[in-house]
Amino acid sequence: MPRILLSKAQPGQVLTRPVTTSAGVVMVQAGSPLTPALIERLTNFGVDTVVVGDDAAQAAGDTRPMEERVREVEARFLGHDQDDWMMTLKQIVIAQLARD
Repeated sequence: MPRILLSKAQPGQVLTRPVTTSAGVVMVQAGSPLTPALIERLTNFGVDTVVVGDDAAQAAGDTRPMEERVREVEARFLGHDQDDWMMTLKQIVIAQLARD
């Protein structure tokens, strides 16, 4: 996942990291394909570099099956069954995995 100069970016490349402002506000999400209009817009906002990959699967990061990812989350929360806050957090994390 190379960081490249925006001036070298090509339409069709996919962002593997979000593009953020200096304050950390996300301008463009990871997984977004670059288009000529998006490249121009980022240039106008003063963005110099982006991190790109070849396709959306790579941009998504974790490409393991959902079941495996859920098992990992469940393992991380073992021993916290009596903690309502931790169980709520676990459900939020699993819900987010389902959306990704």
